[in-house]
Amino acid sequence: MFKLCFIYIALAIMLTGCSKSTALYKPVIPANLMQPCEKFSTLDDGVGKVITLWAVDTVAKGNECAAKVDAWIGIGKALR
Repeated sequence: MFKLCFIYIALAIMLTGCSKSTALYKPVIPANLMQPCEKFSTLDDGVGKVITLWAVDTVAKGNECAAKVDAWIGIGKALR
């Protein structure tokens, strides 16, 4: 009788471990990652000051876009 009671209690304990399942949630993606990358401006003049300002603006836009791409890669790796 003791063995039968022990088996029932053990089965009840084991079955309670399977009674709950985890819920999967979609990750919240930051709003700044949902914005498209800015278009690069065209170089209209060949004067040194204009070229310098254009280069600084282009590099800044490129770095911002690269950061967004890196963030998306990080999200993709986290979801695997």
